Amino acid sequence: MRFQLSAAGLMLLANSLGGQGLPVTSDLVRRECGACHQVDSQQRMSRISYVRKTPEGWEETIQRMARLHGFRAAPADARKIEQYLSANHGLVASELARIAYSLDGEDVQEQVPNEAVKNACTTCHSYAKIAGQRRTREEWLNLKDFLLAMFPTLVYQHRFEDWVGLCDQALPWLAEQFPLDSPEWRREKDQKAPGEGRWLVTGHQLGKGDYVGSITFRAAADGELETEISRHFSGGGTSTTEGKGLWLGAFAWRGSGRSGDVNRQREIFHLSADGETQRGRWFPFEHPELGATEVRYRVDGSPQISGVLPKVLQRRATGVELRIYGANLGTSLGRGDIELGDGIIVDQVSEATSDHVVVQAHVAADAKVGKRNLRAGLASKADALALYDKADYILVLPEKSMARLGGVIAVKRFIQFEAHAFSDGPDGIPGNSDDLDLGMVKADWSIEDLSTSAGNQNAKYVGAIDQNGLFTPSQEGPNAERQRSTNNAGEVWVKASFTPRGSTAPLSARAYVLVSVPDYRELVTP
Repeated sequence: MRFQLSAAGLMLLANSLGGQGLPVTSDLVRRECGACHQVDSQQRMSRISYVRKTPEGWEETIQRMARLHGFRAAPADARKIEQYLSANHGLVASELARIAYSLDGEDVQEQVPNEAVKNACTTCHSYAKIAGQRRTREEWLNLKDFLLAMFPTLVYQHRFEDWVGLCDQALPWLAEQFPLDSPEWRREKDQKAPGEGRWLVTGHQLGKGDYVGSITFRAAADGELETEISRHFSGGGTSTTEGKGLWLGAFAWRGSGRSGDVNRQREIFHLSADGETQRGRWFPFEHPELGATEVRYRVDGSPQISGVLPKVLQRRATGVELRIYGANLGTSLGRGDIELGDGIIVDQVSEATSDHVVVQAHVAADAKVGKRNLRAGLASKADALALYDKADYILVLPEKSMARLGGVIAVKRFIQFEAHAFSDGPDGIPGNSDDLDLGMVKADWSIEDLSTSAGNQNAKYVGAIDQNGLFTPSQEGPNAERQRSTNNAGEVWVKASFTPRGSTAPLSARAYVLVSVPDYRELVTP
């Protein structure tokens, strides 16, 4: 035994051995984990057989076993254990979809549907961390004692409320919401991971714009999959990324790659329940706050359109070149095979291949503002194009965000801002659902103090923004130039100004930025 169990720990193990549970069929898991986790006659292991987690959840568990309990598997074996548990004791597509934002690093404001869970649990960690687990009822109810044993200061930290009482309300609710055996699990657990093949790609890279393209998966000698991705950007230019990765179970893709503008990037994608779509993000290894959101569509042999560039046209535009991307489009398409919607007239098809078609077109002066469907031969895509008359306003995105100081010990956390122009849409009224996002525009950027904090000169100290909209926070630690040598944290406005073509009146917008201290948890070695 690598460590001794207390009487309470033995009771927890004994309680976990009854009822439902998933058998552990891996000899490696039973060998490396069996010294502490008992195996019964049905190959169920205490604790392990009664919990399902995301790949990141299992990785965190393995790290905790090493940090606290002396678990010492070889790195290659630890990786195989994580792969086995992710595949056989993981979450299925419908379950992953609800918390994918927390795995791929999206910055979202969570909605916690239960007040007891909100006050007892999310004061320390995200709701997604809870919703990314499935447990038997006994395992959920055991969490209160486990957390009190591991973190005895919890009660003091929650001294203004009855934490134990809140747990007694929260844990039964969690047991009902997130059971080990769920309808989604029974329906989707036998699905197989995708193998070799080609998928169409659409996405948006922060600071660079929308893109379309494709990704090809090829088998590698070590059992992983090699990838090659081409991306065509709305602002012009193409990038190619070569990488490698694997499916942890049938639904969780974890990969890495290199491209011309990102030397080392990470990919986190999740497969849909029907196996036809992958959704996720890719980003620089050290900067998950940057990167791109992306959707991948399986190429199945039928004609498909992934997108068109540009996807927004102005009324009265002439000499427009549109590039339609997809798969199996046909190599002999003519003017009659292309439909761009009311008011957009096809003048010529100058190039037609299986994966892209190049069209010259113009837009009628009286064309109606709004979205258009697109057809190229037998392939079609709804709302693929939009027509507008003029840019009515701009927004700075994201409208609220947080950067983190760094550069000495911690890694800085940037914010990539974008200025997007909008049309009021068909109804001519700003700020409702039919407004048209015209995409990124080249704006002039600046930083301003909030009126409530102008005396602190935050705009001078918290960081700087370049003319591509990238906000770089300042260095962490005390600053002798500031009052009481405080650090460089603070709150500011980031402002963008843009003058549309043909206008002399600039449009402007601003976004709120909180510049905070480093996330010191990142500096703790697991």
